[in-house]
Amino acid sequence: MVNPFDAPPILVDEKGVFADNAKRIRGFFLHRVIDFTEPFAGRLVYDGWWFRQIVTVNGIRTWYRISWLQIHRVVEFKLPVDVDSLQRLCRIDIHFGRGLQIRRFQVTIGGIVAYDEIL
Repeated sequence: MVNPFDAPPILVDEKGVFADNAKRIRGFFLHRVIDFTEPFAGRLVYDGWWFRQIVTVNGIRTWYRISWLQIHRVVEFKLPVDVDSLQRLCRIDIHFGRGLQIRRFQVTIGGIVAYDEIL
């Protein structure tokens, strides 16, 4: 019998990829390739190699920074009109661990989390 007055169990951070309409195609060190079916149909690529950070959507460069001194942990850009007629805001939040290993990679499109990867 369960006591309704017991303290709730401690929730452990669950690891994995959480997305209903997206699939990770490739993921290593500072690189991610994700295919989306919703809220847009296409491929998002994040590449952080060689002291630069680039995000492309369906081959269109949507965001770019040189990262000699600082790795940007928050990326914000509007989706290209060719991909999304509403040009919704896309935000990528990246949490790094030791040695710049990506520990969490979260993509929010139009204020809704579309992809969440926790390692």
